Amino acid sequence: MATVVWLFVSLIITQSYTASLTSMLTVQRIEPKIANIEMLKNANAFVGCSKVSFVKTYLTDALQFNSGRIKSFTTPEAYAQALRSGKIAAAFLEIPVAKLFVAKYCKSFVIAGPTYKVGGYGFAFPKGSLLVADVDKSLLDAFEKGVVKDLEKSLIESEICVDIPVDNETTNASLSPHSFFVLFIFTGGTSTAALAIYYIRSRRKVDDVAYEHKGIWMFLVLMVLKKWRYRRNRMSRKVSDLESPADSHS
Repeated sequence: MATVVWLFVSLIITQSYTASLTSMLTVQRIEPKIANIEMLKNANAFVGCSKVSFVKTYLTDALQFNSGRIKSFTTPEAYAQALRSGKIAAAFLEIPVAKLFVAKYCKSFVIAGPTYKVGGYGFAFPKGSLLVADVDKSLLDAFEKGVVKDLEKSLIESEICVDIPVDNETTNASLSPHSFFVLFIFTGGTSTAALAIYYIRSRRKVDDVAYEHKGIWMFLVLMVLKKWRYRRNRMSRKVSDLESPADSHS
């Protein structure tokens, strides 16, 4: 009984530590609840966008969203609070703003769904400006040499994640002996019960064997006494027989 319980508990502990180690070594990814805009439109959900951006017009004209279901915000904190409270189901942001937002709230939100191409940002110059050729050449060189990518990477890396640190999550998710406190109590109780049952049964066997040995010794003693009495009676009878002829002759 004790061995079966020990094997069961060791199996649970082994499997638990294996699963915990696997989760620690696996990079956790946030899965979005909304896969595409059709789900948002079918659910008639509220969505958010920037108050000073062209995105609201794009949502109503190009993507056919109901203007009454669109809420405008001005700060990343307002987006995060609205998403967490369920005030909006999704937020539509420009790509640079979205990347910075996800970098700041790296453990709560993720970019999901398709990316819609629009005109993007540009530079306006007067007609006939001599700067156009130089700016075009500089922009082309920046894209070809990867300067734009480096700038984007440095901006994203400079954004500090304000969510719960990874260390605290890992610490809370780690296993310790306290996690198996109930199992240890169960194992100890079972082992104690098995030991008590074994002791009681062994004690009974010892008592039974002692009683059997005692009965055997009593039987042997009685047999010896009986034999001794028989010999004694026989000797007394012989003595009396010898004395009887002597009396008759006298």
